[in-house]
Amino acid sequence: MVLMVKPFALLMLLLIVALSGCTEEKPEPVVNTTMNQTPQPTVTPMFTVPEPSTVYVEIRGSAFNPAVLTITNGTTVRWTNLDSAPHAIKGKNFSSPPLNKRETWNYTFNRNGTFEYNCSIHPASAKGRIIVE
Repeated sequence: MVLMVKPFALLMLLLIVALSGCTEEKPEPVVNTTMNQTPQPTVTPMFTVPEPSTVYVEIRGSAFNPAVLTITNGTTVRWTNLDSAPHAIKGKNFSSPPLNKRETWNYTFNRNGTFEYNCSIHPASAKGRIIVE
């Protein structure tokens, strides 16, 4: 009987080895756990282009209000005649047609500097200055 047990044990051992080689081994799932992630740098523009803007000058009582105005390059100035008399804006590099009551005229300043102007119809009383920075 001892002889019978040995072949049976040997057969069982071979069967276990054969079956263990046939089982499918599942790989462990890969988990990406980066503890310290480096934040991406924020891109900051080198300069900012300002939005075009418009500032207003009223003509009233044969005077400009405000008489002195400081603006940035690229700003548009809009003159509005609120006076009953006509007025015309005249500078070295710009001039408007005569403006009647409630009429407007625009000029965009694209150079830095100081620009003196007056009313070409009333030059003694209506004077102004635009400073472009």
